[in-house]
Amino acid sequence: MKKENYDLMAVFFNDMDQVSNFDEMTHWVLYAKEKESWQKSKDFPCKPMLTGELMMIRDNIKNIINQLDPCRIIITKSMTGIPYHTFDKAGFIICEVESFDLVLLDAIQEDLIATPLESAKHMQPEAPVETDSPGDFFFDLNQLQKNSPEISSKMALLPFFKNMPFLSLDLVCEHVPPWFEKNFDSMNLTYEIVKKNDGTIHAIVTHTECKI
Repeated sequence: MKKENYDLMAVFFNDMDQVSNFDEMTHWVLYAKEKESWQKSKDFPCKPMLTGELMMIRDNIKNIINQLDPCRIIITKSMTGIPYHTFDKAGFIICEVESFDLVLLDAIQEDLIATPLESAKHMQPEAPVETDSPGDFFFDLNQLQKNSPEISSKMALLPFFKNMPFLSLDLVCEHVPPWFEKNFDSMNLTYEIVKKNDGTIHAIVTHTECKI
């Protein structure tokens, strides 16, 4: 991300002008830093469409992304599921906050400058990431547990299984997490073990009705 783009941030608001969850926003405001102060440069009405066919949902989110260009820093109360993964894949920095004021923009900017975004993008993700094939995800559980041993497989994967529509998940793991056997039937999930030529073990997770 270019240095000057630290000076552009978009905030998602509800109809009461409070910072909102992505799915509850009614408009977003673009703030630009000019001469050491933040100015409102655009107020854009926006209502995400998160029902219907998956392709229509993705197209709606991509339209919002196009409207935000060139801003790549967004502030919201919460963003999960398809919106989170679509924005993340598009290179956005997603900042989740409980409340909003202009002072917050300076604090976020200082944090981002202190942590180069290029480095942040190469950190091991803590949840599955969608591949170039829509609906297919990949996650290296081995690497996560080396980098962040405090994050259990259940913490990393259960929210994904419960909230994210997906076709398949290619999971790199030393062994299949034991809770898969206990929980998968109730979630209509199944998995197949594949051993790659490099010796890594992959669990390919799919929905029961879409078993491959």
